[in-house]
Amino acid sequence: MMRIWLYSLISFSALCASPISTPLLTVEGERAAIEAPELRVGMSGFIVRKFDATHSTVIANARVEQTNPSNNRAILQISKYDGLHQNALPSGTWSPKPSDEAILAYDYGRALVISPNEDTYDAITKSIPNIEWIHPDNYATFLSYEGHPTPLVQDFHDYCTANSIGLLYIQSAQTLFTLDCKSFTLLESTPSVQKNASAQTPFFTHVPKIRAAWWGAGSSRLGSYEPYYLEQMALKNSKNQKLYDLYKAKFSDKSALLRHFQIKE
Repeated sequence: MMRIWLYSLISFSALCASPISTPLLTVEGERAAIEAPELRVGMSGFIVRKFDATHSTVIANARVEQTNPSNNRAILQISKYDGLHQNALPSGTWSPKPSDEAILAYDYGRALVISPNEDTYDAITKSIPNIEWIHPDNYATFLSYEGHPTPLVQDFHDYCTANSIGLLYIQSAQTLFTLDCKSFTLLESTPSVQKNASAQTPFFTHVPKIRAAWWGAGSSRLGSYEPYYLEQMALKNSKNQKLYDLYKAKFSDKSALLRHFQIKE
């Protein structure tokens, strides 16, 4: 049987641990400061306001924007909470303030895999413990409803937000990329070898055909598996030096992918 072999073990210290909860220290506009260990840029979560011992509510989204490992301090970017959509219910107008609680990596125990074939999918899901895997068939059904045979970054955000999925694994270019599924920010990458050369587009799924909308972004069918996902990761992680160096090493310094980065040589 053909398989994908991971050269090194994935680091789970931050990604598969319990949710990280910590109070906001300061708040200035759309930024808040916190202190917590093992934070990574791109980790997503939310801000909770506690009213008393038994009543609390989520009041905002949060994403780690900057980290300082020397003192475990981090800056969060705060935005409107979009985890629930219920127009029949009133929504609060609370703004985060110091002493509100930031909860990050809340749903990192649930993950979605984008892989080129079934052998790769099986190998990845069997090699990573303590994860509840959401089958890509479910995501393909969602894309068919949206009319997007080519999945957009916004599709990943919407699907993972609605289904409480924290991590997204993408296998491409002999690398397993781990991203925050809501922010599409790269958290880590692990070298790997894909033994089965076949690639299904837009990814491995048992769904025979994803319905296409008449027009608009995502409505055209994906022509090639690998280039698309590599480009989307570059566009959404344009300041990530490690990803830039990885692409440069794999595809040479003349690769068209490098034009998407905002990196100074």
